[in-house]
Formats: sequence, C-alpha cells, structure tokens
Amino acid sequence: MLSDKGFNVHLVTITDTIGYAFKAHLLNLGLYKNKRNDFLNKMRRLQIVKTYLKVQEIDVVLDFRMRKSVLKELIVQKFLYRKAKPVYMVRSSNLDYYFPKSSRFTRKLFETKPICVLTEGIKTSIEDQFKLKNITVIPNAIDLKKYKENYAIPSPIERRYILASGRLVPGVKQFDKLIAAYAESELPQANIDLRILGVGETLDALKALAKKMGLEKQVVFEGFVKDPEPYVANALYTVLCSKFEGFPRVILESLACGTPVVATDCPTGPAEILDGTNGILVPHNDFKVLILAMNRLAFNEGLRKQFKASCRSSICKFEAAKISTRWQHYLNQVYELY
Repeated sequence: MLSDKGFNVHLVTITDTIGYAFKAHLLNLGLYKNKRNDFLNKMRRLQIVKTYLKVQEIDVVLDFRMRKSVLKELIVQKFLYRKAKPVYMVRSSNLDYYFPKSSRFTRKLFETKPICVLTEGIKTSIEDQFKLKNITVIPNAIDLKKYKENYAIPSPIERRYILASGRLVPGVKQFDKLIAAYAESELPQANIDLRILGVGETLDALKALAKKMGLEKQVVFEGFVKDPEPYVANALYTVLCSKFEGFPRVILESLACGTPVVATDCPTGPAEILDGTNGILVPHNDFKVLILAMNRLAFNEGLRKQFKASCRSSICKFEAAKISTRWQHYLNQVYELY
C-alpha cells in the first residue's frame, strides 16, 4: 500500500519466514540468526540493522516488535534509532505485548515518541494506563478490487460449513472454546461442518478435542492456506471468538468476500467493523449467546442474504485507497514530531 503511494519501503524480518507476496526491499535477519541465539549474535544482528538503516538512508521506521523489556528498548533507542525516526506500532489490545509493565519506565521510554494504533479503544487504553500522548489511530485496510464476487467451492468440499481462521496458539483465538460451542450448537446435527484455517502449536490438542467430542469428521483443519478467499466466500459465515484482538483482518476479508460474520465483542476490533448490517456481534466470552447466534445465522437464510447484500459496502470506509492517504499524511507529520 505504501509502495503504491510512492514510498521507498524496506521490510526487515526477524525470522526467516516469508508467507506472502510483498512490495519492498527485504532484509531477512533470520538468515543471520544462529541456533544459540546468544547475546553476541543478537548484537551482530542489531549492528546489521543499524548499518542497513544508514546505508539505505531510511528515515522513518514502523516498529512492529514486541517491546516488553526496558533494557532492550534502551539499547534499541540509544543504539539503533539514533538517526532514524521510529513510529511505535500497536496491533493488539493486549498492551503487554508492546510496553513494559512498569508505567514509569514506559512513560520514560515513549512519552515523546509517535505511536500508531488500530482503534480508538487501544488509544484510550494506552492513554489511561500509561498517560502517553502522540497516539494516532489508523485501522487496517482492505483492497476490495482484489476480491471477486464469486469463487468456486474448493474441491473436495461438498457439505455446508462455517469458517474460522487464525494462528493456532494458546489463549488468543480460543479455538478450543469455539469447538465446544460448535458441539453444543445445532450445526453438527444439520451436517454443517466447522472448518478451521491456520497452523500452530495447539493443532494436535485441538484435533484431540474434536475427536473426544466425536466431531473429528466435522471439525476440519485445513492448515495454512495461502489464498483463503474460496474457503471464505463459500462459507455460510465466518465466526470469531478471540480473547482479544486489534482490528481483525479476518473480519475485513470475510466481508470483502461477501460472507457475514458472527463475532464476540472482544477488545478491540469487532465492534468497529460489525455495524448490524453485516453480521452478529455478541457479548465478549458469552458462549451461550454465541451458540444462539451461530444457530440463528446458520438456519436463517433470509438473514444471511440480507447481511451478504451489505457486506462489501459496509467496509468501504476501510478501502485501501482511503487508508493509504491517511498513512501518507501521517508519515509526513512524523517529521514534525521529531
């Protein structure tokens, strides 16, 4: 998006894992990481980045790292960012990912620095918890032109299904609770499957849970799917019941495919996207109400059609052309903050 706006973009990855196409010059730090990942190796990689920033004459850094350690942040700010202008990105409502627990040290490290977040809710949380300022809200974007109105059903899928997507890691997406809710719903008896896209460390445990509930044939794990649009577009709906979020692209991508969403009102994101015309929002972690909503949307074809008719138009305000213009203005303002 930024490349299309004329910015000279460089992508620095910490791990040697590239899953998607991108428009940027790439510095893959994962190639320089040894098995021990010891202090000297970390300092070597830090020096590589510092040299890269200087040689490439990079002036603004969008910093997506997790920033829990005060000591590490002192090193990064004093050593790495002496010349560059960092913007500290916050992509989740779980602030423990992005700031040290000490409010005093967090204020000291970030009180004069620009911070960019996804939602007004995240902005308010940072202001309340750390008393920080210079916080700008720019949501995730979606390029609707890249999504077709119709996609062929992925072979060999023959039965109806609902869809969930995300990394299979403990405690975030709550896939275990989703499987339990699906088991209590009316969907299994109606031969409506639950298909899950994603990989992660809890995959085996989730498969075992589905088998324990007698649903090993109806809870289908598709693994990593590089182009998920056909799966999304042909689902009855997408379901999300995360413990917390930022501004979930899963919801944006589902609506872009014309597929409505059932989601819990977790902090933050779903409430900013689901407006009553494109899906059902239920109270956070209220799985009894979630089950009712899952049943309702699965068996009310008229409601699904009503939601589908509004899915794409409901997210026009997040269109990439509009969000990229906001980024352009913001990056120009960053110079004034330093």
